[in-house]
Amino acid sequence: MSHIPTPLSRRAFLAATGLAVAGGSSLLVGCSDTLTPGAKSSDAGSASPASTAVPTDKKITLVVADADDTTMTPGLLAAFREKYPNITFKRQYTGWDDYLKSINTTMSADSAPDIAQFVSGMNNLVKGSLLLDVGAYGKAYGWSGKFPGLDQITFSADGKTAGTGALYGVPGGLSFEGVYYNKAKLKKLGLTVPPATVAELEAMFAKAKAAGETALVEGNLDGGLNHPFNVLLSVYLKPEDREAWAFGHKGAKITGPEAVKAATTLKRWVDKGYVTPKVNGTSDNDATAAFAEGKGVFRISGNWAAAAVAKGLGDNAGLFNMPPAAQGGAVRTTGAGVYYCVSSKSKNPAAAAAFLDFCATQQASAVTAKAGFMAPDASSMPQQTGLLGDVLTSWQGIVKDSGLQPFVQNASTPTMPDTVTTQLQLLAGGKVTPEKFLAALQADYDQFHS
Repeated sequence: MSHIPTPLSRRAFLAATGLAVAGGSSLLVGCSDTLTPGAKSSDAGSASPASTAVPTDKKITLVVADADDTTMTPGLLAAFREKYPNITFKRQYTGWDDYLKSINTTMSADSAPDIAQFVSGMNNLVKGSLLLDVGAYGKAYGWSGKFPGLDQITFSADGKTAGTGALYGVPGGLSFEGVYYNKAKLKKLGLTVPPATVAELEAMFAKAKAAGETALVEGNLDGGLNHPFNVLLSVYLKPEDREAWAFGHKGAKITGPEAVKAATTLKRWVDKGYVTPKVNGTSDNDATAAFAEGKGVFRISGNWAAAAVAKGLGDNAGLFNMPPAAQGGAVRTTGAGVYYCVSSKSKNPAAAAAFLDFCATQQASAVTAKAGFMAPDASSMPQQTGLLGDVLTSWQGIVKDSGLQPFVQNASTPTMPDTVTTQLQLLAGGKVTPEKFLAALQADYDQFHS
């Protein structure tokens, strides 16, 4: 899956560890105030908490739209039903690429789903009050003490700037990108991981290629080369510059020498034949499936792929963090939250908000961990072995260095995901230089944030 979810800031990241922020208990507030669809951030900050009382004496159906083809979303829905058996869900799953293209239209319709997985571009719905400001529910449930990254789904009234304004959702699971590897093939090649630097990793790619292997399994039909590009940006780009870009700050740039080095490195990997042949004709999902079937040596992707890779490779599956540019440097990678938001047209907002709150519970954490994601309260996650154990260990390494950086696609422009996909295809196909590739991303950014 070519995930392009909402990013976490470094500030929010520390909270995601479960060490800096303890998980609070749910609040049941029986006040008469209800949350008005489309309420502004000022209302959320000053109004009495919304009622969290969920009717149990009538049947409720909530429509959920998502692009999560792992077990997490359906697992969370099933677990929530155990608590509220009178609530049923109608899941509207759409493949990731189609979801990105259609979700804004879907949420604009009179038949909009009650709950939707939030992706970059949906902030465009804020101005039309099509997403529910859930700030009052957040106040009632105490979400600021339960969920990291709430600033990433908090938007100004025009939807252009993150980190300020009204709250529109919560993260059900947290994700980050790392380097998957096939243990059996590494042993055969005589390679030892983790490499200490990006240069050492590239040398491993060269050795795998020389042995007739696909060194790096990727699929760019739907922009999957964003995974190695994003982690390379995390290695080379200053964190404050990366965050300014993701938050939609005016004047933010992605055309400097650090970004050029990241794009040039990715282009070199393609040109040297380290990456899947005909990468522009392979989907990201197919790349994950191929790697899980034992094809190739390495794959750079997110922990959302862990369940599929573990199922396919079993004990031969491993994962390590992207190494730094210089030995001993801080470990940095790209990460995000799989967020859920609520339609302002929902007839059952209290039930929808109850599901959002459920995502922070220990019961939900077990579901989230099984799917290879990090729970909002990491301290409540069960211990894992094998690949999922590597995922947790890698996450702890990122925590140590406060190294989580936002996706380049999340630049608060509704068209950036498509621009990144198109430009990555041109870059991989040799149609644009790294400099022109970055200039196209900057042009999209400047047009929206001017």
